[in-house]
This record gives sequence, structure tokens and C-alpha cells, in this order.
Amino acid sequence: MSRATYYRHKKILKDLNKGSVPPSKKPRNLNKPRWGEAELQLVRVCRENPTYGKEKIAIILKRDHGQILSESTVGRILTSLKNKGLVQKSPSALRTKRKRQFKSHAKPGTFKDYKTMTLGERVQIDHMTVTKNGICFKHFQAWERCSKFIDASVYAHAKSSSAKRFLLEFVKQAPFKIHSIQVDGDSEFMAEFEEVCEELGISLIVLSPKKPTYNGGVERGNRIFRGGFYNQNNLLADSIASMRFELSQAVSKYNSYRPHRALKGLTPLHYIHSHILETS
Repeated sequence: MSRATYYRHKKILKDLNKGSVPPSKKPRNLNKPRWGEAELQLVRVCRENPTYGKEKIAIILKRDHGQILSESTVGRILTSLKNKGLVQKSPSALRTKRKRQFKSHAKPGTFKDYKTMTLGERVQIDHMTVTKNGICFKHFQAWERCSKFIDASVYAHAKSSSAKRFLLEFVKQAPFKIHSIQVDGDSEFMAEFEEVCEELGISLIVLSPKKPTYNGGVERGNRIFRGGFYNQNNLLADSIASMRFELSQAVSKYNSYRPHRALKGLTPLHYIHSHILETS
């Protein structure tokens, strides 16, 4: 703290002890709007379509009415009209995402260095929407960081019941113990999914919004299966059941046949068996 700041704060405290109120820091001269009622009504007329934003309205004002207003000024007028309830908010405008309310089991989590993780810790789970052969379905996938092991299945809907079913199948098939799971804040990982995690004694870590890089492993896995499996021309499955069977074959090949550079050429299952032998 500088000497001048110290003495200024000391004087304020002294004045407060005497009962006086420190002077307001509000500027004496405030900027006044450079538009009036005429401009406000003109913008209101041009905003007949609720999807029109300030950029379109500024162009219409100049083109059709000979009125030159900057986009910023039009934006301020629109804000004033919205506050007065004279115009409606665009139905396509971005909505504020409701913050997730955590139950007693799920905990908010942040990034953790992968080097400090153990087998089965922070298994990443995510889902993506895929359309193939005229069917639209939800692809759920789990990715284990140490071994690169993947498990995946498809369902008709992305509900918490579907996520619960996928987790139960994954726990049954995984060749390692699952200690904790890492997911984003989507609704399919709430309710029944959170409850089954608690029943199984698996920690549930929910990542902060807009942090897809924290779930980069499973996102990369989604891209692998979207490009290397779903984009195949000879994939003719035309139902959820047949697609689930074809996907199980591809997942099995991924875990037992496809070598990984990060695993020094080993497959995920080979790495897991080697790790279990080393620790036993």
C-alpha cells in the first residue's frame, strides 16, 4: 500500500468515527441517452419480428427510414423497451442454464492431473446423438484413463434411466474396480443415475459447465466411434437391438485388438492384465 493510500484510508476511518459519511464516488456528470421518444418508437416499429436483433434493426432504420443509429444505440433502446415490457425477448435467445443442485452423493469437481490417477479412478462417461440408417439413438460411452478401456451401448432416449442401465452393465463387464465416475452436468446423469452410484458406492464427480476438455478422453472416444464405426457404409443395422450388437463387436475389437501408442503398443485389455499382475 502506498503512503498516499494509507493516509487517505486513515482519514476516511477518522471521519467515520466522527459520524460523518464519506463522499460518494458517483460521477457528477452522467452520460445522457442520445436518443429520445421518436427513436424509441421507431425501433419498436422495426422490431415487428421478435427474432430481429440490433444489427438488423440498425440496417432497416438506415435503409427504410433514413435514420442512422449505431448498433450499440439500438441495443440500448431494445433493452429499455424490454425493461418496460414493450417488446418480447426472442424465443431463440440463449437461456441461462439452471445451476445443478447437488444431492448428498454427487460432488462438484475440477480438473485433476491424469498422472496421479489410478486404474478405475474418475472413469469418464458421456453420451452423443447418432443417426444411422434412418434411426436416431443415444450412444452412451465410458472411458478409463489409465488403460484407455472403453465400454459403449446405444439406447432410444438420453434419460437418467438409460444412464443407470448403462452404468449397471458397465460395472458388470468392466475388468477392473470402478472407484469414481466423472460426468458433465447434463440431466441424464442426475436422479436415477446418481442414486445407483450411491448404491454401488461409486463416487460421482460433476464437472463445471463449459469444460469439455476435462472430459477429453471420452470425447475423443466418441469421435473414434463416430468416424470409425458409424460412418461405415457396410453398417446395415436398422434397429436399436441390431445396432447394439454391432457396437458390442466394435467395442470388443477396440479393447482387445487395436494397439495404443500411449500404452506402448498394448491393447487396453493387455494393459489391464499386465497391471493386475504387477500389483498382485
